[in-house]
Amino acid sequence: MLMHWPGVSPHQYDAIMARLNLDVHPAAGAVLHVASVTDDGLDVCDVWQTEQSFQGFLAQRLLPAADDVGLDGQPEIRVVQLHNLFAADPQVIDRIGALSMPAAVAAWAA
Repeated sequence: MLMHWPGVSPHQYDAIMARLNLDVHPAAGAVLHVASVTDDGLDVCDVWQTEQSFQGFLAQRLLPAADDVGLDGQPEIRVVQLHNLFAADPQVIDRIGALSMPAAVAAWAA
């Protein structure tokens, strides 16, 4: 899943991640989440087990969390079939563990 959400700030992204509480309640079917906040908004690349898993997360958790933090507008979303997933060192994910860095920082700062 590729997403661009115009106008999202780093603070708004971190607030959404804290509200989602993915460290404690991971999204069913989520495999990998990578996000970057740029000058024009948020860019996300996610890997999901199924499109249905993503669509359920979007409707039941992500959009309500975005509303809760007052995000304007809607994301531009493209769902494409994964052709390959390469990890140069797959054990690095095991060493890092399931951790949302913005959520951890937001919780620490609170």
